Amino acid sequence: MIVAGIDLSLSCTGLALVRSPERVETNTVTSKPPPPGTETLRSRFERMEKIADGVLAVAGGADIVGIEAPAYGMRNAGKVHDRSGLWWHIVALLEREGVPVVEVSPPSRMMYATGKGNAGKDLVLVTAASTYKQAEITGNDVADAVVIAAMVSRLVGQPIELREPAQAKLKALAKVHMPAPLGAAVA
Repeated sequence: MIVAGIDLSLSCTGLALVRSPERVETNTVTSKPPPPGTETLRSRFERMEKIADGVLAVAGGADIVGIEAPAYGMRNAGKVHDRSGLWWHIVALLEREGVPVVEVSPPSRMMYATGKGNAGKDLVLVTAASTYKQAEITGNDVADAVVIAAMVSRLVGQPIELREPAQAKLKALAKVHMPAPLGAAVA
């Protein structure tokens, strides 16, 4: 089973594709915003389409996809409307293709990576890089995508970690709801 992990962003989306426990491919989809004062409805749409095309080119062939759930409580997050639209657009495209999508909350991702549900991005990055040596982790976005892919991989019975997870990781997994019939198969 091929498992994808997505850490969605308007600027740098991290992607991870688990082909086997020993083979985790990583990628990013980047998008620059237009110069200030030149953004239009059309340019926003085209930017989201470019990101969605890049994400689908990598994750569209997966058997199941984990995607980070929107972080509604982020104070300094701009473009909330655009990020939400992009998130739903990608989920809809995957679901339309018959690819089950699993939401992973940011605190669950952090807890699975580090044992702490409020860990900073750099701690997640360092921990992911040391845990998942089979993945080329090039930054925070890719680290998050790899952790999401690792969580879903474990839930479908194909763990990519070398050792059994600590109790905190199991607690983080308990908060991830698998789509039926996969949820019934791995429960």
